[in-house]
Amino acid sequence: MNIEKRMVCQSESGMRLDKWLASHFPALSRESWKRSITGNLVSVNGNFVVPSRMLVAGDAVEVMIPTEEADERPKAESIPIRILFEDEWLAVIDKPAGLVVHPACGHEGGTLVNALLERFPNQLSDLAGSDRPGIVHRLDKETSGVILIARDNRTHRMLSDLFRTGQIGRYYDAIVRGLPQASRGLIEAPIARGEVNRKKMEIRESGKEARTEFELLAGSKEHAHLRCRLLTGRTHQIRVHLAYIGHPVIGDALYGGRRRPEDPPHHLLHASELSFTHPVTQQRLVCRSPLPGRFDPFIREEERLQT
Repeated sequence: MNIEKRMVCQSESGMRLDKWLASHFPALSRESWKRSITGNLVSVNGNFVVPSRMLVAGDAVEVMIPTEEADERPKAESIPIRILFEDEWLAVIDKPAGLVVHPACGHEGGTLVNALLERFPNQLSDLAGSDRPGIVHRLDKETSGVILIARDNRTHRMLSDLFRTGQIGRYYDAIVRGLPQASRGLIEAPIARGEVNRKKMEIRESGKEARTEFELLAGSKEHAHLRCRLLTGRTHQIRVHLAYIGHPVIGDALYGGRRRPEDPPHHLLHASELSFTHPVTQQRLVCRSPLPGRFDPFIREEERLQT
């Protein structure tokens, strides 16, 4: 048996312990984890708990797992990545669309984590687990743009606190269907995991608080360019909120209906900026990623309409 220690991130707050374990260690079923929890092989913040224990951000989960499971850790792979900023404490990466952030069922390799292990060998935090070295927050596979990486556990904790307290500015560019009536607005609608399709999130009164600001940059009857700011960090939040107000992200098959022949290969959502105060040096950092090429036809159309 091996001991794994992991910290619950903000987007996982509110998950049952057994479900959380099954998502982190997919080789073992949820029922297997229930037995491990009741057998005192799992603790939360140093205490033995029940499988239904609801986790909150910052919880420290300690797990005893079979040796063969523990050895299945991601390996370094030579995958090119663009680094926007790095020092001895953290790094900011420009993730391309289509790249999965960390290994999971069906994506055991070829992820950002594999690239990070090659670029920063033995120089990444492990608070999120040995299969997610350096990972403080996540971007969806199809979403491109800025993602923050911790290179040691102390910095990881401080960055997690900044996310939890809303001290990191997270800005996204989105091309959506249709033209919003308001030039700017605040979407406040709670988000929960779908009751039928568990891979999909939905607006539900019993869900977690979720708030997204948006500003209209340009648009026509067919589509609009929005700049969005995350005020909370729920799974798929911007995609769910924009679909909720009737303006889904173009190319988003999960929330925007059936893809159209003219849709780009990846949906048009891009994490364009992260701004925060460096937790160690106190330097103010504003890290920006330019819009990728799949946005070009829509940006050219904006420029044409403005001339």
